[in-house]
Amino acid sequence: MRSRRNRHVILGVFLAVALGVTAAYAGEDIRGVITARGRDGTLMVRADDLSSVIVVLDDTTRVKRTDGLREMKMSSASLIPGLRVQLEGTFVAADRFIAERVKFSRSDLKVALAIKGGVEPTDLRGVENQKRIEQNTRTIEQQRQTLQQQERAIAVNSDRIARTGMALSATNARITSLADHEIRTVMTVYFRNGSATIGRQQKSQLELLAEQAKPIRGVVIQIEGHASAVGSDARNQLLSMQRAYAVAAVLSQNGIAPTQMLVPATMGASSQVAANTTFLGQSENRRVVVTVLQNKAIAESSTANPGSTTVERLTR
Repeated sequence: MRSRRNRHVILGVFLAVALGVTAAYAGEDIRGVITARGRDGTLMVRADDLSSVIVVLDDTTRVKRTDGLREMKMSSASLIPGLRVQLEGTFVAADRFIAERVKFSRSDLKVALAIKGGVEPTDLRGVENQKRIEQNTRTIEQQRQTLQQQERAIAVNSDRIARTGMALSATNARITSLADHEIRTVMTVYFRNGSATIGRQQKSQLELLAEQAKPIRGVVIQIEGHASAVGSDARNQLLSMQRAYAVAAVLSQNGIAPTQMLVPATMGASSQVAANTTFLGQSENRRVVVTVLQNKAIAESSTANPGSTTVERLTR
């Protein structure tokens, strides 16, 4: 067997010199990918230098698969199209190579088998991981879009508040400072978690407050919306605004003119009255504070002038 291999080597060297084989093949080592198998057992290999080589296998050719440092003897039947191989042997022509050894890795065989089966070169675990990654990416993108929508809503409402403030500036110009007003009453409206809906009982109390405030001369109503420090800042800011405007809507529907209400303040979670570590504390922070004020000058004038309208102090 050894003498036959030696004959191949001698013959290959002779033919290589005689045929002028290029220096690229002088090392008698080829790396490339199998592109086809012939019926006679030959292989068509596309070498890394893009040349095509016919590889001849015989009974002395040793085929091995490497897996790390281990090597395993394999049948020549494992040499399938798509497999990347390392060939050692002898050129007997410029495009014909007699292989003494053929090596390939376990991972290269998996790729070739995947190509042969018409699927992507990956295992089932890799497919599941890829699906999981894609799902996580979609979830993150949805959350990002939701946050952007909330931020846009806050920006739109902030702009609306600014425009409303400009429209009321002429009316409120006479109110130089809240220090010029005295508090007639304060009412707090509480809300459920994540909600801006006013409960039936508290709506009735707001309606009564409106009825009592309407006859008061120089009345001004201040509305402050708050949220508990649970959730994102953007969400809390939006909730506090929705709650403040819900209260303002009830007062407006019950006869309080827009000129009698200051622009509702949206405080978010900036002013907490209780700890957010308990459910009770959180419920106390989810609130809208309604403060009814009266201009001091008007109040004093009404008291000094018996003929003027009597100013009654509101009850809580």
